[in-house]
Amino acid sequence: MRVGTAARRLLSARTVMTHEAARRSILATALVAGWLMAVAPAPGMGQEPAPLRLTLDEALSFAEGSNPELRRAANATSLNPVESRQVWFDQILPSASLTLFNTSFTGNLQRRAIDNFGNPIENPAAEWNYYSRTIHNLSLDWSIQGPSLFQEYSRQQLVNRARELDRLVALNDVQIQVQRLYMDALEQRELLQAEEELIEARQVNLDAVPRLFELALRTRVDILQAELELEQQRLARQRQQSAYQQALLALRAEMGLDEDRPVELVDEELPVFDPAGLNADVLISRARAVNPSLQRTDAAIRADEVALSRERSDWWPQISFGVDLYRRAQASYSEALFDPPGTSELESQFFVGFSIPILNNYFQHQVDRQQARVALQNSLEADRQAKLETEEAIRGALLDLEGQWASVQVAERSLAIAREALRLAQEE
Repeated sequence: MRVGTAARRLLSARTVMTHEAARRSILATALVAGWLMAVAPAPGMGQEPAPLRLTLDEALSFAEGSNPELRRAANATSLNPVESRQVWFDQILPSASLTLFNTSFTGNLQRRAIDNFGNPIENPAAEWNYYSRTIHNLSLDWSIQGPSLFQEYSRQQLVNRARELDRLVALNDVQIQVQRLYMDALEQRELLQAEEELIEARQVNLDAVPRLFELALRTRVDILQAELELEQQRLARQRQQSAYQQALLALRAEMGLDEDRPVELVDEELPVFDPAGLNADVLISRARAVNPSLQRTDAAIRADEVALSRERSDWWPQISFGVDLYRRAQASYSEALFDPPGTSELESQFFVGFSIPILNNYFQHQVDRQQARVALQNSLEADRQAKLETEEAIRGALLDLEGQWASVQVAERSLAIAREALRLAQEE
């Protein structure tokens, strides 16, 4: 009996120890799993985002919607419809105002009165008098002075036109800059590839010099010189890599690209052509007709002409018209408070005013007219300067284009000679 009891106790102790060991094993496994989940990278972390491949047309399209300067110019054009409506309803058409439930409650106490002879006396019936009043009013006013209505309309149209031209100028500048930066980035990438090819050539040269040294055709100085040239070429590649990245950064900034993704450029065919068929006079004439910068200076001239015309018409007669329609209810105490519009009779009045301002602010008007004349003269000079600068830019660009075409012809001939020399050198 005692032996059985001891055996049962031993078996129970072993079972408890087995459960405790299993529990500790499960706890250790859970801790290890939790640590691995904490230190393991999240899905997608540490992976490079997919590069953004851009053609020139895609870069131009993206810049049209994201370039900050272009977006500011586009935002300014949103003022055109609002300001046009304001001119129509506030300055060209009659102005209207409607007031409903202009109600008030008044208490009045008169302690002094007037006798039959006009002398002030003490009011024998001094008491508080209470009354209320409600007015509903509709007013129409219209005022003109000479051709002011046409001048306001013309001025607003010119302001709208100037904003549209500002947007076109910004669009042209962005398109030109994006094209230049895109081509510059392609050029820097081609130069980088050339630097890498030169490294391979330097490495081939370095591998060949020891064999020539063994044949007594080269010296130790030639080996060291080949090693130095290879290191210098690697440094040149590093510098060119930096230049290529800077070109991409400039392109991203001009496009307004906010995404932190690498950019890859698609090869574009260079628009190389012979400029012999271009005529400078024809290009200048076309630029004066379609160039938005010149159209902007022309719009500024017209705006200053309208401003001068307005200043010259300040002595014209001023005519005012007005109509008032109102219902007025007034009663003692609070009987007329918030009186509905239809409970009282409709009243109206009409007026016409005519005045000729001859000496009103005479000297100030003289100053304003002179300032308008000076502004118009400056706009004419600015337009002439813009035309001269455009002509200079076109003729200079045509000369530069002709020089670049000649350089391309020489470069193609030099490339053919270099390829032939390389082939002969490789054969040797």
